[in-house]
Amino acid sequence: MRRFLAAIVLPFLAQSALGLEVMHPSGPYTQAATGMTYPDSVDQFRRVNVIRYQPDGSDESAGYNDETPLREINMTVYVFPSPSILSIGSPRSVVEDTRRQLCQGQYEKVQREVRGAHPDAVLVEKKDVSLTQASITYAGHFASFDLTNAKFFGRTDVPSRSEAFLYCYVGGKWSVEYRIDYPRDFDAVDSIATFMNHLVWTIPPEQN
Repeated sequence: MRRFLAAIVLPFLAQSALGLEVMHPSGPYTQAATGMTYPDSVDQFRRVNVIRYQPDGSDESAGYNDETPLREINMTVYVFPSPSILSIGSPRSVVEDTRRQLCQGQYEKVQREVRGAHPDAVLVEKKDVSLTQASITYAGHFASFDLTNAKFFGRTDVPSRSEAFLYCYVGGKWSVEYRIDYPRDFDAVDSIATFMNHLVWTIPPEQN
């Protein structure tokens, strides 16, 4: 919940009260624990901050905005640990099945976080998705909600579409989550897909 709330309420609450470290690095920023690099821009999106949620840097996010008037998109990319698995000599199929179950649990948690921050949120769609990075196709989960953002790019009570994508066990142990908000009367599908394809994952691949 803390990660999700931070993306929503950082402008309005003291950062120290949330236990966060908010950074504004110049140029590309690399999350040391994961190897994930966040450039200062991706197409029309500009990075606005990097937030560290855990002191060891294992849980961080980068916020990107497209501020085109009335077509604004708030995009937050999180990289944080996937649920740990203790596996000693288990067949690969058993490990993969366990990962799928644990990722499903993480996906359900993301949905609860959205509803916890926005009691008015109405689920519009949930489905399995995939994303290809560096010739590797990752299976993931998607959920979208209709809700009202009390504050959104200088406007109040903006009817919004709120989306979440989650991919687990990237590099064997990291989850990559995208949280996206935009005005409900704007079709942002192409802009979102372009961002997700152009933000290159630099997390080292899992060693088999």
